[in-house]
Amino acid sequence: MCPSPVTNKANSSTILYYINIFLPIAIFFTFSILGYFLFSRFNLKNNRVGVQPTKNGDLCSIWNYDGKIAYEDIVAATEDFDFRYCIGVGGDGSVYRAQLPCGKVVALKKLHRLEAENPAFDKSFRNEIKFLTEIRHRSIVKLHGFCLHRRSMFLIYEYMERGSLFCNLRDEVEAMEMDWTKRVEIIKGIAHALSYLHYDCSPPIVHRDISSNNVLLNSSFEAFVADFGTAKMLDLESSNQTIIVGTCGYVAPELAYTMVVSKKCDVYSFKVVALETLWESILKKSYHGCHHQLLW
Repeated sequence: MCPSPVTNKANSSTILYYINIFLPIAIFFTFSILGYFLFSRFNLKNNRVGVQPTKNGDLCSIWNYDGKIAYEDIVAATEDFDFRYCIGVGGDGSVYRAQLPCGKVVALKKLHRLEAENPAFDKSFRNEIKFLTEIRHRSIVKLHGFCLHRRSMFLIYEYMERGSLFCNLRDEVEAMEMDWTKRVEIIKGIAHALSYLHYDCSPPIVHRDISSNNVLLNSSFEAFVADFGTAKMLDLESSNQTIIVGTCGYVAPELAYTMVVSKKCDVYSFKVVALETLWESILKKSYHGCHHQLLW
């Protein structure tokens, strides 16, 4: 038996009734969920990259940390930056070892007071935050956060147990542990990091201060490129002229008269570090070979 026209009309009215009720609800929940995810991503981006530190206030930010961290926590962890926690001193600041309340051990690069007031060092500070929040590579040191306080400003890095390659090469005990294989792996790690900066980043990034002081080693002698304070993004549509920066002995000679920064500047510095890393091992092998010949 066929349904009557009255029945069909009633069914259609019922369907339209439910559509009118549930469709707006479904649309509302869809847009609410979408808005929540967009808002969350916007906040994350602001916290990670878009943070604009200012010296007028106190700002301490550590990412991937479950809990609130404040300047006072850092002061307590280092006993107000006591020299006992200092693991290195450079021209622009000192590096401290600190254990956070969560138990994580980090390295704090604290700018000297005079440098903190210098606009050039302030620019370098912001530059380091900018680059290390945007790049990710296993052979580039991780930036966990930063702190900008009226009393001091510092960067918070992944802790590297063995310190700089420079110090390891000049320490007799550490250098003895660095056999030929380890040294080659260190050089390969630096090369991978530079390859990532030059060819996987858009626009390409030139480090401009590759040296054995700016290569850090973990407990397994793995190499990590650090110190991006003078790094520069290459503008493919400009001449990329700039002032000379870097460490004496590692800077490409052509920079003195061209003043043009390019990937080749990093390549030159890399070759110096590679030679520095392998040279001692080569000398030892040559010496032992001659020594055996003399004994024979």
